[in-house]
Amino acid sequence: MRSKCRKAFQNSLLKTTLSVTLPILFALFCCTPSTPFAEGDLASPKNLDDTAASLAERLVQQGNLAGKPILISANDLYESRSRLSLPLAILLRGKLITEMKQRGCRVLLPGADAENAMILQGTWQKQGDNLRIDLKVMKLGPSGPEAAASASESVPLNMIDQESLTPDRESWARYLVRKLEANAINPARRTLHMGDFQIKGKQCSDDLGAYLAGWIRPALAESRMFLPLDQQKALKGVSVASLRTRGTRAFRPVAAKPEEATSLTADLLKADGEMKGSAWLHQKKVEVRIRVNDRQGQQFTAASADVPSKLFPQYLLQTPAKDNNNQGSTSHPSAGAISKDGLKVELTTTRGEARPFYRNGEHIKFVIRLNRSAFIYLFDLDPKGNAILLYPVGDNGQLARGGQCGAMPKPNVPIILPEDGCSYDLVVTEPYGTDRVWVVAAESHLDFPGNLAGDWSRANELVNRLRTRGLSGQGGYAEAQVEVVTGP
Repeated sequence: MRSKCRKAFQNSLLKTTLSVTLPILFALFCCTPSTPFAEGDLASPKNLDDTAASLAERLVQQGNLAGKPILISANDLYESRSRLSLPLAILLRGKLITEMKQRGCRVLLPGADAENAMILQGTWQKQGDNLRIDLKVMKLGPSGPEAAASASESVPLNMIDQESLTPDRESWARYLVRKLEANAINPARRTLHMGDFQIKGKQCSDDLGAYLAGWIRPALAESRMFLPLDQQKALKGVSVASLRTRGTRAFRPVAAKPEEATSLTADLLKADGEMKGSAWLHQKKVEVRIRVNDRQGQQFTAASADVPSKLFPQYLLQTPAKDNNNQGSTSHPSAGAISKDGLKVELTTTRGEARPFYRNGEHIKFVIRLNRSAFIYLFDLDPKGNAILLYPVGDNGQLARGGQCGAMPKPNVPIILPEDGCSYDLVVTEPYGTDRVWVVAAESHLDFPGNLAGDWSRANELVNRLRTRGLSGQGGYAEAQVEVVTGP
């Protein structure tokens, strides 16, 4: 009897349970969403375009960014492990600019005043078969930078071009500029004069210093802190009288160390600071060091990196072969400035020293400055290997050893040629090309033929002979050069 009652109770309980649970299970099955609620659930793979759109949408909504100014620079997008701003940064930046604009944001381009703008920053890292992208929009709050919005998405690696994840030269340039910003003592925006890099130690192509300056410039132009000046544009229309005033060091404090003082071109540009770069060649890397000084010569930021040498054109890293049969070659032992016993001479043009370009019929003007009194000699070394004396010359076109042309200029006060000195004009005519203009300063006269006849008229011989005499003679000796490009 008890057994029959127990069995009947169990059957009744089973029927009751099924009558309750089956409708609930059916309802849950019907209400299950067909799309994932969050990242990581099953979904169709996203490509980079879809990911950028999703990230932009979430950032704008979360931070209420519509109408807000936002600076988006490739320098601020980088791989989290290596810290390199890989080529993916350029792709991602372009897509984010488009998506943020479509959602009503005021996207600022490099060079814009970003003082009151928010800044988009982002990193990415590999996670298994995916690439996780983390973005945040930063604003300046009362207690410093703070995140206004953040978002993350993952993209399958097979949806991304692998070359965009491979470091190139520009990746390292953007990395260095970001380090300069991070290491800055004062994050205020500054206009900068950029000179060619100085190449230390191992001999290489004379063009490497100019190449490295050109290599870092685009990344510097993307910076929110630095504005590299275009020398030809910045000096256009500036009068000779104004250039003379700007170039006079006596009107402003002089740096404690001569090598830390801003250059003549930086002074003529009235730049807020000056970037100086150096590089050392090693077997598998190019060691790059950059520092930025203010107008008083004080360093306020610096950065360095070991860039794989395979990323640079190999001809720049090799010593040019000497051609003994080519008497017109203008190669010489050193392309950098030389200083003996502390004497320093600077040379630039009224369009700067970064290979200024002059057209047919235009007048060329040179600006020279010494740190102490000395005799100066200016030569044109043309593409055919000929040497021509430009200063000091007399009315007969030969070396002037006395009078106004041969006088010692005052230290720290620029002289502008041809205005200060001999009465001649430098007008561009054919043949066109690239001329190397070379200035020599010495505290004692350098003897050489006034008409530069014979071997003295060959650029190689002139440079080597005068350099040998200057370095072995009494007193200080210095030299500098600038390349001038002419065309129709």
